[in-house]
Amino acid sequence: MHKNRKWFFTGVIIAAAAIVMAGCSSGTETTETEEVKEDISGAESEEAQGNTSDAEQQETEENVSGIEEGGIKINVDDVSSQAAFYDTTIDGTDVEIFAVLASDGTVRLAMNTCQVCNGSPYAYFEQEGDDFVCQNCGNHFSSDEVGITSGDCNPVPITEDDYTEENGIITVSDSFLEENADRFSNWKQF
Repeated sequence: MHKNRKWFFTGVIIAAAAIVMAGCSSGTETTETEEVKEDISGAESEEAQGNTSDAEQQETEENVSGIEEGGIKINVDDVSSQAAFYDTTIDGTDVEIFAVLASDGTVRLAMNTCQVCNGSPYAYFEQEGDDFVCQNCGNHFSSDEVGITSGDCNPVPITEDDYTEENGIITVSDSFLEENADRFSNWKQF
């Protein structure tokens, strides 16, 4: 029975990815990077422990997937010190945000583009340990400053005013993403 559930959830994730790739998501496509792997392993772990029902696990996967109309959805329980990146396309422009757990235990969100360098195709951040490094100018930025510090060479913050949180799910709305899509107009256009 455990193997059947594993294949069921794998099928759900593959089907969701196929829908996104086919462009069936009303103009906004959202894909996930590392969180899919975390979702699968987390679901298998919970099943093995017998802590959740099939319906609860399916609901959790749907909430965490980020593939939902209305914005990017992030399950707070899945955020760790290793950043998770969430991609979407707004009117043909690729947009990416990331979530990371700061040392004080709070979830921090930011757009993965630099406030100063964002005209450059290299104006994005990669995580190196506890720091995020601008790929354009090489500036190092602590994860504890993500979502707080603004106006310098750092990831564009997404503050508590910019998202909603309900029942452990953070939602960054499509409208917020649309308002900021121009920051990504030349992003990763090598």
